[in-house]
Amino acid sequence: MGKHVFCTDLCLERGEPLAGTGDAPKRVLMLAWPRGKWRTPRWELVDMSPELSQTLHEAAHAKLHVALVDKVEAEGSLPTLHALPENVYADFTDEAELIAAIRDYVGGKVFAGTLDTRPTVICCTDSRRDACCARHGFSTYKALVKLADPQDFNIVQATHIGGCRFAASLVVMPQRQRYGRMTAEHAEGFLDAIAKNEVYLPTYKGRSDASEPAQVAELAALRWAAENGLRLDTVSLDGAIPEHVNEGDELTLEAALPGARLSIRMHAQDFMIQGNCGVVAKGGGEMTLRWCLDEVTPQH
Repeated sequence: MGKHVFCTDLCLERGEPLAGTGDAPKRVLMLAWPRGKWRTPRWELVDMSPELSQTLHEAAHAKLHVALVDKVEAEGSLPTLHALPENVYADFTDEAELIAAIRDYVGGKVFAGTLDTRPTVICCTDSRRDACCARHGFSTYKALVKLADPQDFNIVQATHIGGCRFAASLVVMPQRQRYGRMTAEHAEGFLDAIAKNEVYLPTYKGRSDASEPAQVAELAALRWAAENGLRLDTVSLDGAIPEHVNEGDELTLEAALPGARLSIRMHAQDFMIQGNCGVVAKGGGEMTLRWCLDEVTPQH
């Protein structure tokens, strides 16, 4: 058997940028289930009844992100069900009530529960889905749990949340922030930023409701502001973003932020994308255009 090739290593070797991949789910339903019983697909779990399994299957096909979550090396336990961005959680002892709550949430109705005022940090450690998520995700998760005050943060390890080639992959809810290439060394700075309701720039992927070039430009502006001692604030972008792009195309956007106006230049480049280790092992993948930052120039 050949040596395992990790998709994260290939992604780094190819120079694929992290910025611009910040799409995060709008709604997440977290179901507590022991990590050792996770399987792929996520609705085919050990010790799960056919009725509950079918309900999760239906929820996933309704485009709701269902995350199985567990908690280790931390005080307390997880509630049975936790809805985000509403940040409402509840425990269920009756499976019929649990199934009804899941189906109601799929339909847009939030179940009765307790409001959680803490941000939830979802860290993918799903070894069943991808080796990189286990390789990078679990050490990052353990570092976060070790440093985070459970009164201030809800840190969970979860099944697949996407972006395996950028592992460790994290999502912060209800802020809907997505992070990648996280390591244990990032944990302290990351928690400090989240506590201040700021984004953690070193591993931030970009704003979820923006196009890829807009994410790249906004993140470049925020990093420039941080490097030049300006406060991190709202960035306003000007410039037309093309609908059709070819490799080598260039784009310049103007960014206005308190105390500065910037010109941000980028170009479109093809990268071989192999989203997870399974794709790599099968020799799959496809060429995909990505926007790469070239230069940030202050306007005078």
